[in-house]
Amino acid sequence: MLYSVLKKVNFKGKITIIDSSNKIRNFGSGPKNLKVRLKSKSIEKKLFRNPGLHFGEGYMNQEILIEEGTIEELIDLITSCYDDFLRNNFIYRIYENFSGYFKIFQQLNEAVKSKQNVAHHYDLKEDLYKLFLDKDMQYSCAYFHNENISLNQAQIDKKKHIINKLQIKENMNVLDIGCGWGGMAIEIAKQTGANVKGITLSENQFATASKRAQAEGLSEKVSFAIQDYRNEVQTYDRIVSVGMFEHVGIKYFRTYLEKTYALLKDNGIFLLHTIGQRGIPTATSPWIRKYIFPGGYIPSLSDIINETQKLNINITDIEILRLHYAHTLTHWYRNCKKNKDQIIKMFDERFYRMWEFYLLASKYSFVNMGNVVFQIQIAKNITNLPLTRNYMYN
Repeated sequence: MLYSVLKKVNFKGKITIIDSSNKIRNFGSGPKNLKVRLKSKSIEKKLFRNPGLHFGEGYMNQEILIEEGTIEELIDLITSCYDDFLRNNFIYRIYENFSGYFKIFQQLNEAVKSKQNVAHHYDLKEDLYKLFLDKDMQYSCAYFHNENISLNQAQIDKKKHIINKLQIKENMNVLDIGCGWGGMAIEIAKQTGANVKGITLSENQFATASKRAQAEGLSEKVSFAIQDYRNEVQTYDRIVSVGMFEHVGIKYFRTYLEKTYALLKDNGIFLLHTIGQRGIPTATSPWIRKYIFPGGYIPSLSDIINETQKLNINITDIEILRLHYAHTLTHWYRNCKKNKDQIIKMFDERFYRMWEFYLLASKYSFVNMGNVVFQIQIAKNITNLPLTRNYMYN
């Protein structure tokens, strides 16, 4: 049944699959050939039932072996024909629609559950992140003026771009929601002289961010707290949130947007930086949900705009970063490969394959599957910003 489904797919390349009975099956065409072995009947049945979950799981568990080519080439091939796969297979379209209909129940992010979901990913050993991120440990999309810029420089440019969009001035009060390891908050204070509070639900990130602020001599300007955004009570001149909205959950979008808007002073500006999907809303990949980001959801622009319209929120600018995250993930994956032995020693080989699959699946979601990054600027009043975008780039 699996192979009858695959026959309907217009593969943009040649792939040879050796099934559990050692039968060779060829699909697609092209000069380069990928050869994949499926080790058992079990993985064949699983791939037929739920490929979105069991493709990644099978690679992790070595039930799917790549005998010619690489896992990157395989993921590129699979993601490049995924839309065609859905168009030509009615049963999977039904499954996607069904999953999308119930996506709200996949993101149960009440305060306690949110902290557990964050800990699942961000409270892994910090040394792992040091092996593949930039020097400042920015775990979000960098900003590439061109593809040849280093990861470190692209992350510096990302922070500068956001600071410019927020027009932060000395002694302003700034809230950083989902502050990570503190790099954005510290950079804002250093570059502008503003007072910054960063909040996170990760114990590890809080500890590291606090140490970094102290080491930089910025303890009077920068503070951090383990705190849910829903519990913030102060008002701010500026709010920034980078790479956190993906963890909010669609059920809580109105709560999040209503809360952040209420926290802005009359002169306030908010910059929301989030991964987004350029198409219609769809459910999160079951593999990503199970192994990487429980409770996570990638919003479409309509998901966000529907709520801002109802709340009468002033959106003053939207920038769509298209392949910037693909370039970022290319650097992260390259760094992981370079440090493969250390990662395996830190965890095990199965974990390394999981992390490898996560980074590459994420990369090709931007290259082939319509993911982008939204930078949405919101102002409490329409007079809070200049009339043109020149201030963002000068």
